[in-house]
Amino acid sequence: MGIANFRERQNWAMYVSIVALVVSLASFSHSNLPNPSAQNNEDDWKGVRQYPPLVFNSSAWLDCSISSSENGRQVMTTLSGQGFSFDAIMLPIKSSKLQLIGQNGMMYKFDSFPSTAVKAHFSGLGDGLITEMKSEVEVSVSSFKQPDGAGTAIHFTATDIAADSAYVEFTGVFVRTSDHKPFPYRVLFGKVRDGSGTVVPVNSAPNTTILRKQVTLGSVRSPVTVTTALYEAEENVAKLKIP
Repeated sequence: MGIANFRERQNWAMYVSIVALVVSLASFSHSNLPNPSAQNNEDDWKGVRQYPPLVFNSSAWLDCSISSSENGRQVMTTLSGQGFSFDAIMLPIKSSKLQLIGQNGMMYKFDSFPSTAVKAHFSGLGDGLITEMKSEVEVSVSSFKQPDGAGTAIHFTATDIAADSAYVEFTGVFVRTSDHKPFPYRVLFGKVRDGSGTVVPVNSAPNTTILRKQVTLGSVRSPVTVTTALYEAEENVAKLKIP
């Protein structure tokens, strides 16, 4: 190798090193710069989470008809206490599971989402709009009826639902109409003592997905106990002096 070639390679190596150093410093600087978007998002909810959530108990019933091929409907009615009442059009379910367990058991689960913002009433807070929402459902039954055989409609009642095995959770944001105040919320249904359901599998396989389903949890006569947690931004809370 000649001296000229050696110096060329030496210069090239130095150039690459300098470029790598500049890129490294730029990356470090960028990582330490504040992210306005992240800061704004954090600030948006900081006041809401300043204090623990409000927790409400209510009695309600739920009627849910949903499909994997067309829009469905989910109606929640609060009969007493503080809770939601709404009538939502639901998008076709994209993610679901239906599993036959042993000779008599069955489990199904799915996530679902409204097709658009949902008008709602929260007793004690007033009317508003649900602007964000996710429904998570998982139900296990210890027995069921399938009179037309494998791959056809599965029928069950509340007495068939395994103890504490009907998990229904709603998560989202409720915006009150009167003052446009947002309330992030989570709703959880308790033990089901009345109701019934029909679930149609996509096929006859023991592990499959849901074609459609219609389920009622609770009733006017025997509603479900529902727990709702709501975050609320509080203003003008006095800072007290410690003696």
